[in-house]
Amino acid sequence: MTGTDSGINPHWWVPTRVDFGAGRLRDVPLEVERAGRPVAVVVDEHAEAVVPGVAEVLRRLAPELVVRRAASTPTRREAAELADRLRAAGTRSVCAIGGGTVMDLAKAAAAAVVLPGLLTGWRPGGGFVMPEPVTRGGLPVVAVPTTAATGSEVNAKASLAEGADRRFLVHWSLFPRVAVIDPVLHTSLPQALTAEGALETVARLLVPMVSDPPTTALPDEVAIGQIRAVVPAADRALADGDDLEARGTVALAASVSTFTLHQIGRHLHSFWVWYPTNTLTARGLRKGPALGVLLTRWARMVVDGDKLAGHADRLAELGGRALGLTGPSPAEVADALEGLLRRWGFPTTFGELDLDASAEELTEQTWRAWSVPLDPRTRDQVRSLFEGA
Repeated sequence: MTGTDSGINPHWWVPTRVDFGAGRLRDVPLEVERAGRPVAVVVDEHAEAVVPGVAEVLRRLAPELVVRRAASTPTRREAAELADRLRAAGTRSVCAIGGGTVMDLAKAAAAAVVLPGLLTGWRPGGGFVMPEPVTRGGLPVVAVPTTAATGSEVNAKASLAEGADRRFLVHWSLFPRVAVIDPVLHTSLPQALTAEGALETVARLLVPMVSDPPTTALPDEVAIGQIRAVVPAADRALADGDDLEARGTVALAASVSTFTLHQIGRHLHSFWVWYPTNTLTARGLRKGPALGVLLTRWARMVVDGDKLAGHADRLAELGGRALGLTGPSPAEVADALEGLLRRWGFPTTFGELDLDASAEELTEQTWRAWSVPLDPRTRDQVRSLFEGA
């Protein structure tokens, strides 16, 4: 994949300013004033009720418009309707408080206030929606994540449902103006969500590192360093939910791993396991269990010599370093990865999932939505991923 410049990522986009540290929630009102009023707040209703400080910061903000919603994938229609509400209210900025789904909704709606074409004219079917660049941005967004997983607080992407499909809107206007990352907000996260966020971070670093050698060595070292930091931090956070240093490391890794420095010189879509994972989450599974079974199978495919899945020598050398192993074989790294998944409470086989779908159905859904970014991987290879998981 690196023998040609076609599809190689030459960019490292970090336009979002990050305000990080315990207690930084206090900065949110100032950031909103800088972004402009009237302000609309889109907030996870559960976070407002249980996350430390969220109800108080809402009181201090006194927003002109508050949108409360449950944590679920927003639809394109919901984002368009919210954009209409923001436009009618004369909103000048948006503050998003919650997990990735809340931030995705807020970002898409804030951008569509100024650029309504972002949410119109979508062709049927799943996959990416990548509108043409424009010279104007959307409304500024202040992103306040209460989970550490998707990195939506620092990226230019929004996952939106369109009928039975999950669409992925990608546009530079979706970058938040600032992300306020306060690990205190994560202390109320249950263990399952803590582990899920850590796993998502590890996966987005590990799969590209093994699957696609970069054009320079630095991205590998960045990926290894982040995995080596986040795994023990996640273990500590799971053992003690109030460990702010551990929570902070996991939260910062979720954001920094989304900056894509580890992706420089690799193929744009080298985190290819994301696409079949997206198929499973579109069917109602949580991302953690979906990644658990697919990462297990992916590692075994690499061990068995499937070079399009990844390079066994890179799994052994680089994956081994990342997981703290000395001189392991590829199979030993795959075993260690499976052990980590089990330790964090994730399934590693399809038989452990409550899923009523055949490998062929899952392959068809994945290929219909994501055949272009999956190239040069084949439909048969995707099927083998589902069949063997």
